[in-house]
Amino acid sequence: MARRRILVDGPARGAEPGGDARSAAASAAPSPEAASSPMNDAQPQAAPRRRGRPRKVDGPAATVSPGGMPMGASGFARRAPGAAGGSAASRAPVIPDAAALAGPDPAALAGPDPLAGTGWTGHVPELAARKHLDALAKAETLRAQGRTIYPARADVFRALCATPWDAVRVVILGQDPYHGPGQAHGLAFSVADGVPLPRSLRNIFKEVAADCGEQAAAASGVAGGTHAGSPLLAPFAIPSSVPSGNLSRWAAQGVLLLNTVLTVEERQPNSHAGLGWEVVTRGIMAALGARPQPCAFLLWGRPAHGFAELVTHPAHLVLTAAHPSPLSASRGFFGCGHFSRVNAWLAARGDVPIRW
Repeated sequence: MARRRILVDGPARGAEPGGDARSAAASAAPSPEAASSPMNDAQPQAAPRRRGRPRKVDGPAATVSPGGMPMGASGFARRAPGAAGGSAASRAPVIPDAAALAGPDPAALAGPDPLAGTGWTGHVPELAARKHLDALAKAETLRAQGRTIYPARADVFRALCATPWDAVRVVILGQDPYHGPGQAHGLAFSVADGVPLPRSLRNIFKEVAADCGEQAAAASGVAGGTHAGSPLLAPFAIPSSVPSGNLSRWAAQGVLLLNTVLTVEERQPNSHAGLGWEVVTRGIMAALGARPQPCAFLLWGRPAHGFAELVTHPAHLVLTAAHPSPLSASRGFFGCGHFSRVNAWLAARGDVPIRW
């Protein structure tokens, strides 16, 4: 039996937030799609103390998040009430954190399991125990409280439904969904048709073009094209002419586009870390990593690298590289050659290559 191959491409450093996977112990770093957003890292400063009468303090001291926001007992940041003297209309309503909620949304647990018929619940103990529905119920309760949650409920399990258990040939592990309006639709790194390409996805397409498109162009003489008869390369246009960032075409070929955390609050990357998704994702990765059917795992960024230990069967291929975020793509993602290497590995086994 062949020994499992774990190949590390380039330094495993750089920004690891996005779409775009993090391990159960990953830090609450922002996603790469939010890396350009300003963040207040300073702790709140106490107002100068006036001399004379002592200052009156009402209630216990609040825990402060790394971003400078007060946090509840559960670790979820909470908005502070508006300053005294401000108009009531300008004050944002305070929404209870997860620990203060009355309980999970019963509607999220009712009805048939959305993964029924996909084969996942029969092979992943955490899914058989309905851990995924527990996490979904928490997310839906937050949605019912008035928070904007992505993706839509119908898309939360799209990755597992689009690529059933028996169909998985390649795994690309993301971190958490895109947190901008209209972006996330349930597949890691992917966006729906007509949505502008996020920066991480654009970098993925650039690497596909450099890894596959240019090689094929040399063989076919067509700029940006591919040789139709090449066994390792798939037709691909240069990034400027990519019609859509919808990676459903990859999912249909057996590429599981799985995020470590399956939901997120609008404009708040990593906001649903600790909600219960990580237990589910680690269970999925462990089950895939232990099965004898060969599978290629593409792990980009340090949080994703932590999942390599779950790939225990020697039949699998594990490739690691830097994250495609603009903050780290030039430090090991560009030039990693993962797409052509996966296809070469598939072809060597007599399997059909992926049409990237």
